[in-house]
Amino acid sequence: MDVSPLLSPEVVAELREDLRRDWFITENDEYRLELEHIWSPPNPLHPNHKMLELDSIENPQKRGHKIPYIDTWKEYLFYNKATVFYWTQSATNMVGRNGPVILGGIWNAWSDALGREPQIQLDEFFAVPVSVKEEYAKTVPGILRAHEHICAQVRKTVEENNRANALIKLCKPWPDPRYFKLHSICEALIVVFDEYKSVAAEKHADGFRHYGDVAQNQSIILARTGHENGLSAPISFESLKDKALPLARSEDMGTIDVIRIPLQVGVHFVANLLLREEAAFPESVVAAPHISREADHPFMKWEREAQDYGEERLVHAQAQGKIEPFTTVAAVEKAVLHHRVDIYSLENYAPYPFKLGWI
Repeated sequence: MDVSPLLSPEVVAELREDLRRDWFITENDEYRLELEHIWSPPNPLHPNHKMLELDSIENPQKRGHKIPYIDTWKEYLFYNKATVFYWTQSATNMVGRNGPVILGGIWNAWSDALGREPQIQLDEFFAVPVSVKEEYAKTVPGILRAHEHICAQVRKTVEENNRANALIKLCKPWPDPRYFKLHSICEALIVVFDEYKSVAAEKHADGFRHYGDVAQNQSIILARTGHENGLSAPISFESLKDKALPLARSEDMGTIDVIRIPLQVGVHFVANLLLREEAAFPESVVAAPHISREADHPFMKWEREAQDYGEERLVHAQAQGKIEPFTTVAAVEKAVLHHRVDIYSLENYAPYPFKLGWI
């Protein structure tokens, strides 16, 4: 059924734009809710905590020995992430249920550093979090060795594209390797979060607690892996020396280039690295105009899905007799919209906050 003969072209155009916005608000909220779960450390009392866990499997080339491993169905979480955020057991024991607060602080710092919010169509972000139990790796050198195995595992999947036609959970197609890749920075630099500092965050005058109040009290370790062949230039911590904190680690780092810095400083450093690499290799930027207009690009797919959603909502409303000749925009909006921007301001539909009462 076509609603065009029943409504003026202006009304139809306005409704389609409202429905497009309606769809994007819903998708954005669902994505951020899923991200909250992904950034929540494992907890047997909370099955919705879905942080990826470092595991191990038998080494096929050396019987009786194990090698680091991650769930093959979750390899896609590494795609389009600038680095890996190894969340150690020492930090997990203290963080409680405040994983989303750390995520919120990182999200805000990352958005500030890039001058925009992450493009969720591409699942791009600062890092993929990985929970590390001491039985698998309890030192920075140990985590670096595990990281090398994990990157090799993910890279093999990308190169072979052996899951291109597979289905992952929720029946979503495996990410298209043309647009979802393993970043060179991800192989060259890791983040270790080994201590959570509890902060009694108070409400501000706006009535909210602020992620930044917690984030500014946290620190991370940055460590170079030595695998920088894919970068335009070597990584240097020289610009961070005046912000460095005591390393506070007892293990022997050997020749590893490592530094502890405030969390927000580290997020900005990685963002600047990403911008440097995108400037050096513009043809590799999957959000660039030359590639984002391709029919199969996630940007285009999302637009088509939003359009299909709008048409389905209008057809359904007409089938229910809620759209008749000369029906007003307000009447149709009442019938088809989940988010009533005609009544409430867009601020009322602010994105899902990762943790209620926080911004």
